[in-house]
Amino acid sequence: MMFFQHPMRSLCGVLLLCAPILSEGQVSNYEPYDDSDLLEEFERPKKLHFGMNINMGKAGGKSSVFYNGAGFGDLGDVFRELISIPERLDWNSVAGGSGNTVRNQIAQSLGVANAGGMSVATYPIDQRYDVGFGFGLRVMQRFSLESSLVLDVDVWRLKSRGAWQLNTGELPDQGQGSTDLREFGIFASEERTAISLGYRTASPIDRSMSWIFEGGGNLTATRIKDHYIEVAGNTYDLIVPIGGQVGAPGQQDLTWGIGYGGYLRIGAEAYMDAGAGLELSYRLGYDGVVIGTSDYRVLNHGLQLTWLFPPPQVAA
Repeated sequence: MMFFQHPMRSLCGVLLLCAPILSEGQVSNYEPYDDSDLLEEFERPKKLHFGMNINMGKAGGKSSVFYNGAGFGDLGDVFRELISIPERLDWNSVAGGSGNTVRNQIAQSLGVANAGGMSVATYPIDQRYDVGFGFGLRVMQRFSLESSLVLDVDVWRLKSRGAWQLNTGELPDQGQGSTDLREFGIFASEERTAISLGYRTASPIDRSMSWIFEGGGNLTATRIKDHYIEVAGNTYDLIVPIGGQVGAPGQQDLTWGIGYGGYLRIGAEAYMDAGAGLELSYRLGYDGVVIGTSDYRVLNHGLQLTWLFPPPQVAA
């Protein structure tokens, strides 16, 4: 009778009595969110991958001292030699001829009356490499998502530049100054082939991307393409035939110098369909750079963009 007399009060009492039972059932069925299994079944093809590298980097400036115009380096070549800027001013460019055609030509182009009074005032104090670009190929064996062996072969073309001063031996400003100094450029270009072999590990971020960490050894082959000074729009080589003898047409390029070093790389790889990938990384190398007979240990660093093609077995 009490229930019918006070229906709302009785209904509230029943709900209060059932609440602990309902809540206990809900708690016992609740499972916290766990995403640890998201990568359990995720894997990349454990196959041989091929890729293409695009590089942009800054070569260490220590080896560029070879091109400072002082002529201290040795090319290790039986036909050609490296000479200094003063030697170039006095070098007879006509085999078997007489007279100093180079010095006279420079004096004439600069409007200097006394060619014999010209001398080098300063050599480059900040000879450096420009930012360089390179292209190459990659071969990578992926053992698992986190473990790979990487072989890169990259070809670079580098340019070095600096500034030196020529003392004309005359007085500037209508005789009001003490020394007439003219500043000109000194340049060089190299070819480098870098072969690196390293071990790479990856730390997955999710199914689409991983952090990558890599380390290994590096072989660098270096060859000089040209080295010259520029005066009033004319260029004068600092690599000349030994003894002033003009080289025969089709003379071979200078030999390669081989150096060894190591490198570290850090970056990220974005995963794509069919096992393909796109990788962007920063590379720091401690490389041996051999130019002529001079061996330099330099730090080189740069960015590398790599496109990994789908493995042939997967793409098919």
